[in-house]
Amino acid sequence: MIKDLIHKTSSFLAISALSLGLGGVAQAQEVEMDSAVQMVRLFFADHSTRFIAGDEPLLNEAKAAEKYMVDDLAIDGLQGQLGADPVFCGQDAEIADLQIMPDPELPMLRGAAQVRVNFTNFGRPTSTLYTLVQWKPGEEWQISDIYCETDDWSLVQAMREMGISYAPNDGTETTLNMADAQMDDPDEQVGMEQGDLPGNGQPGEGSDLLFILDGSGSMWGQIDGVAKITTAKQALKGLVGDLPSTTRVGLMAYGHRREGDCADTEILMPVADHASGQMGPAIDGVSPRGKTPIAGALAEAADAFPSADRRANILLISDGLETCGGDPCAAAAELAAQGVDTRVHVVGFDLSDEEAQALQCIADNGNGNYYAAANADEFVDAVEQAVADTEAPAEPEPAPAPEPEPVASKYFEENFDGPALDAAWSIEQELADAKALNGAGEIFVSAFGRNNFYDHAEAQNRYILDKPLPAGDFDLTMQVRFPIQTGSEHAWLSLYDNAANQIGALLWAEWKGCGPSINLSLIKVAGAEGEKPEKTQFKSVLFDGPVIDNICSAGPRADADKILQMLADEGAKLTLKRRGRKLTASVTLNVPAMGDNPAQSVTVESEEITSLRLSGRPSFFLGQWNGGAPGESHYFVDQFAIEQLQ
Repeated sequence: MIKDLIHKTSSFLAISALSLGLGGVAQAQEVEMDSAVQMVRLFFADHSTRFIAGDEPLLNEAKAAEKYMVDDLAIDGLQGQLGADPVFCGQDAEIADLQIMPDPELPMLRGAAQVRVNFTNFGRPTSTLYTLVQWKPGEEWQISDIYCETDDWSLVQAMREMGISYAPNDGTETTLNMADAQMDDPDEQVGMEQGDLPGNGQPGEGSDLLFILDGSGSMWGQIDGVAKITTAKQALKGLVGDLPSTTRVGLMAYGHRREGDCADTEILMPVADHASGQMGPAIDGVSPRGKTPIAGALAEAADAFPSADRRANILLISDGLETCGGDPCAAAAELAAQGVDTRVHVVGFDLSDEEAQALQCIADNGNGNYYAAANADEFVDAVEQAVADTEAPAEPEPAPAPEPEPVASKYFEENFDGPALDAAWSIEQELADAKALNGAGEIFVSAFGRNNFYDHAEAQNRYILDKPLPAGDFDLTMQVRFPIQTGSEHAWLSLYDNAANQIGALLWAEWKGCGPSINLSLIKVAGAEGEKPEKTQFKSVLFDGPVIDNICSAGPRADADKILQMLADEGAKLTLKRRGRKLTASVTLNVPAMGDNPAQSVTVESEEITSLRLSGRPSFFLGQWNGGAPGESHYFVDQFAIEQLQ
């Protein structure tokens, strides 16, 4: 179990600390790897301890995470936004058979350490690979990515796909043994060797440039007695050193590792401010061998760029056409559409007129330029001109027309004006005596009992709409009123798979020392049925600023009681909103005149949760959150609706 693993980890670290005192040049790399493995052990132990205690996940607290992670991954609420735990490769954990060790196949990769973590989770064999970089050579390792090999996804990849922005700080890294260590030069442009993800700490000025070098077998062909690959390498190495300091550069190749393999594309160096001299060996390491998967390389190229806030240029160097059946022209168009200012340029080396025309469409569709080169001198000139053109500022885009306001249309509406509900409704754990249509356009629900809360499988009278979700953006809304009788009332509006897997908006009561208060929460529940699920929650205390404050003073307390009476008499509108992949909760309620403020309608909205895959059926539930408070809670719902935005 995890507790035993943490104890073993602590014992291992005590032994490792002694071994790190050994000197000797021959042991330097082994000591460096021991240090990287030790960092992963400490991180895993800290994360696991929090999980066992039910505390906030480590990856949700930036201040705690930055001791282990590069700054770009130390983001408040990160795990909540992901909706999964990258450390355990899932949403819940029962860990056994833990192994943490240097990656047996490739422990060091271009200055980065790779640490493999193997374990079983609920008996399922799981393997993860940690990549660590150093803030400064010889200093603490920092985790720059976690790759869940078993399910083929990584932390950084998931952040990119979900649109989670990197959050580099002002250049200060906090490590386990070096609190608030400041760089020698606060304006230094740090790169991969200094322990950050590509582009960490970089301003939006300047541009990014990715070279895609043809490593297919035909590059061994000679012009004027010199292999084309030799000419290309010499030209690229000469240009890299002359690039402006504001240009971040990267290298990609294809066909350079295996013969006949159309999947042979590789990002050799992601776009970043690499230390001087790093790019040359990577260029020299390209040895032509295989086919020409240009479309596949262009499709993968977007992963080489750290962000979309700078001009992104791709320079493809090729001496032939696509040989893997892909459509490089379509791939270039798709790539250019991914960034605000992304351009794909092509240098065609030793091509016939017909071949040049075929590659011209890559540049045309990629908003770039095509450069022809028939010999070594023309190739050098073409590459130099292409690089110079990438530095030229782009023509300013005309100001876009304002986006039209989305128009809401009713996708579904239930007004409870009976005599029966819509046939699409079903009721889980139905208790007929605790609900009724009251003949006044409302449904009345009474809640009581120990298990009557929103994420309990035995909760009574959960209403579920058997109707697919609309495509695109929508609002799920419920108009509900209820008196605060027990201080445990809660109204839940959700997308429901089962009690352990749902996401929704919760309007709930809480008893303070001077009387009741109300709160709004956006909650995601995820886990296996029958097990304790993982919860992600964003809470807004409505009587602590958004609506009224200082409610335990005489005047505000009286106003708070008036608001609660209006909730009982007039109700509130509870909403779960979807905008793209982001979901938020909101509540709109009427408040009386207070002091100099007139009576008004107030809307409070939660922070957002990002969900890659949205599922579940529209649902609402009315219950008691406190495990069965004394007495009953009474609710009146007069509308449930789904509004589709177009």
